Amino acid sequence: MKIHLMFRENMAGEKPKFCSLSDNLKADLELYCILEHMANGDKTVFDACEDALMRPLQTLEDIGYRQQALSDALRNRDTVYRLYEIAAGTSRFPRFHPTASDMTGSFEGAVALISAYTALLKELRGVADRQLAAFHSEAFRGLFNMFLRELSDGFFARVQGQLDEIGDINNLLISAKLGSDLKFVGYTLRYKDKGFRLKWHMAPSYAVDVEKNPAGLHDLHRRRERAIIDAANVLAQTARFLEAFFIDLRSQLAFYIGCLNLVDKLGRLGMPYCVPELLPADSNDRHWQGLYDMSLLFTKGSAVVGNDLEATGKRLYIITGANQGGKSTFLRSIGQAQLMAQCGMPVGAAGFKAPIRRGVFTHFIKEEDRSVESGKLDEELVRMRQIADFLERGSMVLFNESFSSTNEREGSEICRQITKALVENGMELFSVTHLYTFAASFLGDGQTQFLKAQRREDSRRTFKILPGEPAETAFGEDLYRQIFLQRRV
Repeated sequence: MKIHLMFRENMAGEKPKFCSLSDNLKADLELYCILEHMANGDKTVFDACEDALMRPLQTLEDIGYRQQALSDALRNRDTVYRLYEIAAGTSRFPRFHPTASDMTGSFEGAVALISAYTALLKELRGVADRQLAAFHSEAFRGLFNMFLRELSDGFFARVQGQLDEIGDINNLLISAKLGSDLKFVGYTLRYKDKGFRLKWHMAPSYAVDVEKNPAGLHDLHRRRERAIIDAANVLAQTARFLEAFFIDLRSQLAFYIGCLNLVDKLGRLGMPYCVPELLPADSNDRHWQGLYDMSLLFTKGSAVVGNDLEATGKRLYIITGANQGGKSTFLRSIGQAQLMAQCGMPVGAAGFKAPIRRGVFTHFIKEEDRSVESGKLDEELVRMRQIADFLERGSMVLFNESFSSTNEREGSEICRQITKALVENGMELFSVTHLYTFAASFLGDGQTQFLKAQRREDSRRTFKILPGEPAETAFGEDLYRQIFLQRRV
């Protein structure tokens, strides 16, 4: 039984590749904070959502398949939670580790596990019976139809009959034949059918008195082990298959549980979410309403400012403006939304439309590493070289105050050359910068969208990012007055 809740059955190739430089990506975009709130303390949910987030899908069909399943989950959350509860129930079962030295123990352990798994399969079949009509996505309907097709009443009757047949290890029917040297060979575990039972009861018998003849008991045990070895191996394979099935089912359902947890938390904090619209990879359009940084929302614990954008035919976004005006937060929100959109998750916005990207990369300003002897600029260039090793046409790069560790002229020239080369080679760039010379060098370029952190006349920050050309100042004097002059008063 194959589960296809995350990927289409006919999906070509293997899973999408894992994001390159994923540790930097998760740290710069503060994804751990989001994952922790999705997981709600459940490691399986955390791991499933992290894996999905770091494997962005690359086709509209694959993303749509998962989004339809998410919509089903949102409409039928109680059923999805119930499915996950059933699958997670196997976590209480002992892990099955058969040993050749104890074939009887392996036999009994496998029978017990198969019985337990069969009870859970009956529950899954019951959910499918009751809820199939409420689901419309290919993913969930495929899962339920598989349960109905494979887990029929006849299947359960056969399984239960066989479990009853072998359930009592001390009441098995075993046959053997006499070989050379008067030794028994061909030990076989038999069905207790009527014909064989009649022959067995009419055959001469010998009862072993275990108190007077413990060696005889040991001999019977050894003969039974030889007779059940094939059956024990088959039972062990079945137990391992069922174990793997439920682990896979739990893992795939965990992704949707994480999405449901996320939506619930966003609702409690009064923030919107949407199922995003993805555009083809060759598109250069972006549109969103109320886009916000989820990690800031969860850290703050109350509503945060969202931003709107309407951009067509742009490959480069240069974001300038006042210090502490929300530029880095805005940049994080873009990266978070891109990854979440491409893995089929809900996005923190009232509406979000963006093209598919081959990969997402971040180059954020770092605290200076005292162990790096070559200086901060060298460290930034080393990280840029690492990113360049993985870039493909159609990738997306987020720069946050990059190459600002040197003077204005040198930093602007480095940033300009790198930015120009990436854009000319088909990358999409978002660059938060205070380097006016760099930003101004792209004025008049039709592929560049200029954005600016809003600052009111009284120097207050609204944390809104609006269309606007760069200015030569970042209004650092506002922070000076706020930090130093107000303290004196």
